[in-house]
Formats: sequence, C-alpha cells, structure tokens
Amino acid sequence: MSKVIVEIDIDGLIKKALQIQDSRAKDIVVRRHGLKTSKRQTLASLGSEYGLTRERVRQIEAASLRNIKSKIEEEKEAREFIKFTEDYLEKVSKLRRSDLLARDIWVLCGLSDNYDPIFENKLNFIAKTLGRPYVIDATPGLHTIWHIDEGAYGLALMLVRKLLSIKEHSFDKFLESVIGEHKLTESVILNYLSVSKNFGVGPFGDIGADSWAQVNPRTVRDKAYLVLSQTDAPMHFREIAKLVNEISRKGKAPATVHNELIRDPRFTLVSRGTYSLNERAS
Repeated sequence: MSKVIVEIDIDGLIKKALQIQDSRAKDIVVRRHGLKTSKRQTLASLGSEYGLTRERVRQIEAASLRNIKSKIEEEKEAREFIKFTEDYLEKVSKLRRSDLLARDIWVLCGLSDNYDPIFENKLNFIAKTLGRPYVIDATPGLHTIWHIDEGAYGLALMLVRKLLSIKEHSFDKFLESVIGEHKLTESVILNYLSVSKNFGVGPFGDIGADSWAQVNPRTVRDKAYLVLSQTDAPMHFREIAKLVNEISRKGKAPATVHNELIRDPRFTLVSRGTYSLNERAS
C-alpha cells in the first residue's frame, strides 16, 4: 500500500489541475478549496472582493472544476489516487473522517513529521473534482466525511443519532447494544461515531456524547461529581476544588466549590470539609 501511494505525486496533480488560463478563475478555485492556506474562503467573501454575486462565483468555480476534471481524470496519478484511497477506505470500514484520513495518508506517503493541514484540503479537492471517493462536506453536527458505500454512510449517521438520543449515558451499554444488533467491531463503531462533532472523550477518558456530564462536564457540580467518581475514598473540598480546576478553563475558588457540594444531594458530608458520593442519589 505504501509503495503505491508514494508513487502518487499529490502536489504534481494539483499543479496540473491548476493550469487555468483565467487568473480570476484560478484564484477562486485555490481560495475556495484552501490550497495555499488552511482556511477556505466563502462565496460571499470572494464575491465581495471581485465585485460579483455569490451565484456568479459559484458558477465560475463549478465551470473550472468541470474543466479540471476533464483535464486530469485520465492522468496516471489521478487513477492511482482513486485506487489507493478507495482501497484504503475499504480497509477502514468504507468510511473515514476527512482529517483522520488525511493524517493516515500523510504517514503512508512517508512525508515529514510536521503534518501540514493544507494536505487535507488538497486531498478533498482532488477527490471532489474527480468525483471519487465520495466526499461529504461538513455540517454543524458532522465533520467532512469520505466514503465508498452509501450503506456505510447511512449506518454511521444512524449510530450517531442513536448515541445522541439514548437516555442512559453509558457507552459500554451502547456498545453492547450496537454490537449485538449490527455485528460490528468496537473499532468500526468508534470510526463511525468519530464523524460526529458531538462525540468525544471526557477528562478521565470517558467516551460518549458531549451532552453527557462525564464527557463534557459543564457545571462545577458535575466536575466535582466526576472527580469524586474516580476514587473510592472521601476527599476534602480543597482537594476537590484543585482537581476541578485542573479540568476547567476557568478556576474556581475552593469556597465556591464547597458551596456547590453543600447544595447537591449527590454529595455527602462525611467529616469536616470532607465529602463522598451519596450512592442513593447518584
């Protein structure tokens, strides 16, 4: 696999694709797809700069991409690019989040240790121009996704919806349910769930939806609960406050943490200033 991809000149393919005589059209393509900087520009910003409507910029971009496709789709590098990326996706359950795919391919290319985020934009540009593999743009809830199978794509979205809707916030039980119903491995499930912007890992390694307190604790009380749940021993509120601050962006005074512990029935005062979890309220 590595030998095949090393022979694919990604930058050379980009250079051929950008042999566009119209300098304005070339600039629009480059900046719309982030081929020189990691930030992609909008139709509106380019339209404002060139004195064009958003629709006119879109038309120029679309016409340029059609011409680029006809120019490069028969190139050896383009055919090898499609074959390699589709073979890669076949091996990773037919679907992969774009940024993770790009980092994988960067390694397989044998490139430098210093990953360049523009590389992801280049791969997306080539695939979207050629029409293979399929690239689905990011949405507010999903990262950019590559896939070679509509069934895999649909299953990934279904698993994301299921995770975000379950009432019992237990990833182990979610895994057990999905493995039993769909006969998927844990690694495939994690790969599919990674496409969601609402899937994450908590301060202590808990996996699940970012609406779950153990994954994304928002309040002082939830952070204190998470801290105490990591130990079987009672803890003084000052130590709890220290650990809460380690997983917080904003530091909280020990007195503030103490006040929250007093108000929450999930915590039990076991001795002066020392708390444990109230198992009956948890």
